[in-house]
Amino acid sequence: MYGSSYYKLEARRLLSKGYGSALIGTLILLIPSYLINLISSLFPLTAQGFLCVSAVSFVFAIFVTNILTVGYYRFLMTYEREETPNTEGSSLKRDYNLIVSGFTKNFSNTLKVTFMRELYMIGWTLVGLVPLLLFFGFIAFLSYTTDVVSNVYALFTQAMTSPTTDMIQNLSNYIMTNCPYLPPVMLITFFMSIAASIPAIMKNYEYVTIPMILADYPDMDVRHAFARTKDIMTGFKMRYFLIQLSFILYIILAQMIYMISQSYLIYAIVILLFNPYMSMTFLRFYRERNNTVEYNISVYGPHMP
Repeated sequence: MYGSSYYKLEARRLLSKGYGSALIGTLILLIPSYLINLISSLFPLTAQGFLCVSAVSFVFAIFVTNILTVGYYRFLMTYEREETPNTEGSSLKRDYNLIVSGFTKNFSNTLKVTFMRELYMIGWTLVGLVPLLLFFGFIAFLSYTTDVVSNVYALFTQAMTSPTTDMIQNLSNYIMTNCPYLPPVMLITFFMSIAASIPAIMKNYEYVTIPMILADYPDMDVRHAFARTKDIMTGFKMRYFLIQLSFILYIILAQMIYMISQSYLIYAIVILLFNPYMSMTFLRFYRERNNTVEYNISVYGPHMP
């Protein structure tokens, strides 16, 4: 059982063979996402614009980003397989075609597995929204049957526009007199929403190694891919989270640079610089777990990878 420092040390060791090549590979991965963000910025900041951006981003993630991510991990795996340069003093020659190999190496299966991952995550996310949907349904019922909600909203807006002690007191008195049930209902909804979101978070970590599995085994079907990632991540979700948490300073730095520069291009460059390090660290975690956890023949059958 290894800690974050071990996987990060392994990542640095492998990337020392050619960090520049890893940057080029990462650039190939990120350019499409940068372009789609530029296109998304052209949409107006309206509800319709938000829906259009969301739809475009979802379709792009399904047909481009997810497929490229599988190829990117396949590219990074070459650092694991080649321990020495081809000739002394020279750098390893990298095959950048591997980054787009998700489109050429059993594309239909890669698309099917990654699409099912997105579909499952949407389902689990909707489960987490159930308490909020019930709460808004309750509010809609109150709005239809009484004026309580509209009065609370009016008092709240007035208090937020020019807050004074009297306005806040009036709002509090009105709530306690006419709808004392509203604060506990909101509090219960809050905690229920947190509880309902836990399965989605757990499933997100359970599915996190699917791109790496497909990079290793492009022919593995949906059932076996999800069974394998469950085997790998069972009991190690917290470990993966701690590995992610170890990169928090990098993420904060990137966000601060973006806030100061207000330039997505500069932000993308910062992400480009440390993305190979993070991705290789996650890959080393997957490799160690995949080599440790045996394939269950009762699940995978006689045709195990």
